[in-house]
Amino acid sequence: MESMDGWNFIRLVHALRRVAVSITSQEILDAQVCLVRFPNLSERQILKSLFIHRPQDLAIFETIWRILLENPKSSVQNYAEDGTKSVVLEETQDSYGIGGQGVGRGSGGVSLTAKGTILDSSQVTSLIPFARLEELTNRGLEFEEMVQTILAEMDYYTWINSNDLAFQRNELSEETWFEHQASRASLMREIRQQVLTAQVSYENSWEPLARQHWLFKTLSTLTDEEKTLVKSSIRKWARKLALRPGSRWKTSHRGSIDISRIIQQSVQWDGILFNLSYRQRIPRAPELVVLCDVSNSMAAFVEFLIYMVTCLRARFRKIRVFFFIDSVWDVSDFVWDDDLSGVKQEIKSWGHKASSGFTDYGAVFRELAESLLKKVSSRATMVILGDGKNNYRPAQSEYIAQISSRVRNLFWLNPLDSMDWNEPDNMMNEYEKYCSKVYRCRSASDLQRVVKDVF
Repeated sequence: MESMDGWNFIRLVHALRRVAVSITSQEILDAQVCLVRFPNLSERQILKSLFIHRPQDLAIFETIWRILLENPKSSVQNYAEDGTKSVVLEETQDSYGIGGQGVGRGSGGVSLTAKGTILDSSQVTSLIPFARLEELTNRGLEFEEMVQTILAEMDYYTWINSNDLAFQRNELSEETWFEHQASRASLMREIRQQVLTAQVSYENSWEPLARQHWLFKTLSTLTDEEKTLVKSSIRKWARKLALRPGSRWKTSHRGSIDISRIIQQSVQWDGILFNLSYRQRIPRAPELVVLCDVSNSMAAFVEFLIYMVTCLRARFRKIRVFFFIDSVWDVSDFVWDDDLSGVKQEIKSWGHKASSGFTDYGAVFRELAESLLKKVSSRATMVILGDGKNNYRPAQSEYIAQISSRVRNLFWLNPLDSMDWNEPDNMMNEYEKYCSKVYRCRSASDLQRVVKDVF
């Protein structure tokens, strides 16, 4: 293991900041003081306690620490003084299991089916030949694709299925079963760690690790724990959005200096200024109209968008919510539960009785403009949640133009990248010109940025 010298300290801080872990200058100073003052304490524990404030960031810290300081058996690129690249490859031992040679397909590795029901913790770190990880990385596979490939090659699924079946048949004791479960979890963590190490080495940047942070992962790929984090964040954002400064002012003991009132008071005293007057904006509850595409193409993202609407609905005094596929239905008065089961059932039942199942933005905008827009205040902000896929139907953009001219602002949240708007069945390039702004919204960080900017 390398020591925590000044260079490694800078590398660690830089890496943590690159993956969305906030570290202040004061925390850096405190860490330097503690490292000098408490030489007998673990450097890792000192830095973890000072730099990590959220439980969800602990795994990120451990991964970076291993890559930088524990010198894992990998082909992490090292640069010599002359700038040339030197590569150190892991030497692997052959290990043959049921159905083949295990991970590596001839280059060595471990087959879990050859190791029995229990995986010793000392074996976990030497399961995967790094040369195989490099090979998969060079092929351009995504993170999850690499993980699944490695699991398949090491007979992981055969291993867990055989143990599950043995437990169901009472051939394994509960103690052995729990040991197997712990081994399974350790194995998965180690594989993901080594895949990340390989990708960081290949790209020579921390971007692969940043992409696995819950803030930046695509909403559709989040784990249950990460979904909980996103939903908690949405609730916090909604609380901040509930009241905003309005256009009217009131007298206050603090705030902006009220020039007009100061002049009025000075006139009463022959121009002599006795004290300063201040004013503050009177808070207002913004009027919000949300139009949410709940078609199949939005299925991967609609849960979080609906949850955001749920939080906003609970906080905003004036909010109207419309769902649509190829027709519109008003769900403003619908009783929404926390687990969204009622909302999902409403979407399913309405879709079966009043929709073809294929999105038609043109028809939706026409219905909204002709039948529902007259009930919307001209001071309202409208937010559209959708991907813009129109299934080769007419755009009918004149109706979104009417909607845009009627409301104060029209914002569009789209889970697709702008390059996907050029697809033949996508009308975003046509609709974008009538929007105040269009945002990509496919991750928690996107949601955070949109909420801060829009509301």
